[in-house]
Amino acid sequence: MNNNMSTLTKAEQYAEDVRAKRILTCELVQLAVRRYYKDLQDALDKGWYFDRKAAMRAIKFIETLKHTKGEWAGQRFVLEPWQHFILWNIFGWKNADGTRRFRYVYVEIARKNGKTALSAGIGLYMLFADGEARPEVYSAATVKDQAKICFSDAVEIVKNTDLKNYLDTYRNSIVYEMKGGMMKPLSSDYGTHDGLNPSCGIIDEFHAHKDSGMFDVIKSAFGARRQSLMFIITTAGFNKNGACYAYRENVIKILRGINKDDTLFGIIYTLDSKEEWDNPKMWIKSNPNLGVSVSVDYLADQVTDAKNRPEAVRNVMTKNVNLWVDAEKTWILDDAWMRCVGETDPESLKGCTCWGGLDLSNVSDITAFVLIFHEADRFQLLPFFWIPEEKMLEKIKKENINYDLWVKAGYVKVTPGNVVDYDFVKADILLIIEEYDLQSTAYDRWNSSQTIIDLQNEGMECNPFGQGYGSMGAPTKEFEKLVLTEKIEHFGNPVLRWMLASTVVKTDPAGNIKPDKEKSVQKIDGIVASIMALGEWMTKQAEEDNNPYNERGMLSLE
Repeated sequence: MNNNMSTLTKAEQYAEDVRAKRILTCELVQLAVRRYYKDLQDALDKGWYFDRKAAMRAIKFIETLKHTKGEWAGQRFVLEPWQHFILWNIFGWKNADGTRRFRYVYVEIARKNGKTALSAGIGLYMLFADGEARPEVYSAATVKDQAKICFSDAVEIVKNTDLKNYLDTYRNSIVYEMKGGMMKPLSSDYGTHDGLNPSCGIIDEFHAHKDSGMFDVIKSAFGARRQSLMFIITTAGFNKNGACYAYRENVIKILRGINKDDTLFGIIYTLDSKEEWDNPKMWIKSNPNLGVSVSVDYLADQVTDAKNRPEAVRNVMTKNVNLWVDAEKTWILDDAWMRCVGETDPESLKGCTCWGGLDLSNVSDITAFVLIFHEADRFQLLPFFWIPEEKMLEKIKKENINYDLWVKAGYVKVTPGNVVDYDFVKADILLIIEEYDLQSTAYDRWNSSQTIIDLQNEGMECNPFGQGYGSMGAPTKEFEKLVLTEKIEHFGNPVLRWMLASTVVKTDPAGNIKPDKEKSVQKIDGIVASIMALGEWMTKQAEEDNNPYNERGMLSLE
């Protein structure tokens, strides 16, 4: 052991222990530590310096605060080494002019590791002790109740410490009258956010945000401050197409040296593979507070329950071991879907017999048309998508969905304006079906339009397809079976993959299943159209005498 270890701070000791692998951590934590040491080497060339006193000042301030609930209520905060390391980096690194280097912080960690208390502590430091003129601190979330979690913790901390002599607490604000400062909860349902001048924005549980709206509101108001701080802390989630996952991906690229952003500090406590989720020896990777605020017995109970109830597995993976997985009740996992990429040349399908599924969108959303081909015991899916240009731009901006890349690659076509140009879509469909032997197309009769009439007038056979269990149940189950047995090919279409990852199914008392558009995280129109196309094929096959679906009888179309 290094003889100088006794002189190291807890943060420095933690970094040494991670680097020397005396502590079991995941690759992403190791990369964060490696970046810290590299930055120390490069500081002079980069125009940075490390202010140990500033770092310790923030740490010591937070350790004067007191817990307000649970078994430690009334006791002072005792920050763990990993927390020291985070604060050490946030408040220690300085630019040449003395301002903080890091203006954005992303911390991802499993539940029950003290993240809300840490957030509240940082918020109070930024309000009371950072030295900013007229500080404004916001605890941000998409809804009021979530925004108040961190804020309410901060209120209780003030009431139970000497801070109450300096700070006044109210229902929706903590006021530092002497410095003209305040801390408030902020959410999208609080009304207008004009006039913000934040010195600090805290986003708790970023994974729950459907878009980057709150992040953008705070960031756009940062311009008037020289060293404002955005502190994001979250557990893993289910929406891999949302703002949080996109931000996470950027953090990982920075840690790997692929992307460059010297203003962003990121650290992610997770497992190195999904196979580790039920291994007690690995849990410390995503739970650095293991044995402190979260116990091995608690995690063991959660894992045991999940093994007895498969529907609970995803929740345990995201919340207890911090693994990003598919939607909470995702129907088919991505791994199974990607095994169905297949080797058939899509060009070889031209001229072949097929059946269609058409899911017409409402006026401002994506429209899906899917052809299904069948030969021997295998199926192929060929999807086509359309979206209004203005809706596409909105989705890119607010939800970080890759529509621009999909359009460029030819997976989605853009119609002009802010609503679907059905004439445009109709013309495209007629051109598409000229290249294939289309037998018939199923469509949602509850969302039919003049477009269907026009297509029928052009000679295209279109049949209404009910969206209840009677019609959707059998083809949904068959679709699932085809995927799990790898008897359906989709050619790796990224839009269809994105939609499947968001697809949630609901079940009736008889065990029938069908896609649930209301509970699905994102648009699933391509999957619904695929199932309808399969249902159309099954219905036609049921009319024949010698087919495997004859025993099922005719599908009912409500």
